[in-house]
Amino acid sequence: MGVMERLSTLIRANINDMLDGAEDPEIMLSQILRDMESEINKARSQVADMMAQERLFRDDLKAEQNKVGHMEERAEHYVRKGDDMMAKEALKRKSDSDANISVIQQQLDAQSEMVSRLRSQLDTLQDKYQQAMSNRDALLARYSRAKTQQHVTSTMRDLDVTDYSGELSRMERRIRTTEARSMADTELANEASEDFDSAFDDNERNSKVDSDLAALKAKLGMSGSGGGGSETRNIGSNQPG
Repeated sequence: MGVMERLSTLIRANINDMLDGAEDPEIMLSQILRDMESEINKARSQVADMMAQERLFRDDLKAEQNKVGHMEERAEHYVRKGDDMMAKEALKRKSDSDANISVIQQQLDAQSEMVSRLRSQLDTLQDKYQQAMSNRDALLARYSRAKTQQHVTSTMRDLDVTDYSGELSRMERRIRTTEARSMADTELANEASEDFDSAFDDNERNSKVDSDLAALKAKLGMSGSGGGGSETRNIGSNQPG
């Protein structure tokens, strides 16, 4: 294969790939149906022409058959009149018509066979067109499913090629660290709250103890600041002088 031929083949292959990639099935199906309809109309016109030709052959055949019958009658007529020359002329014309009938019959048979074959092909084409019209939506649905499956398969293949396990593990560790930090912050906050409550309770208890002590001293007639000295003086004053 020469360089130019190889280059030509490569260019055609690339162009076909581009066209295949650019084809929209819905648009292409509509165009195919329009093309089929156009071809059907052309075929129907051609079949009509062939049928018209067949009719002409039938008319010609009938005319020649009528002519044969007429010449046979004329020959009998001239024989009865004793005019052999005219009788021979009539028989000659009858013979010519018989020959024409044979030719026309062959042409008619061939034409009838062609018409029958063309009509059968036309019927088949029309059936295919009707099937294509009926299956258009089904074909588009099949194409949509195929494209979806192709996309899913491609995505799965890409996922298989790219290993996301390391990234997922790293994200899991980060989430667990964040959760642990949050739990630690909550625990520290709770401890601080408990320490504050404990100090507050101690202050309340000390204040109550002080109040109870002051009340007791008051009951005993002792001052709050020097209760011990007063008690000593009272005891000394009761001794004899």
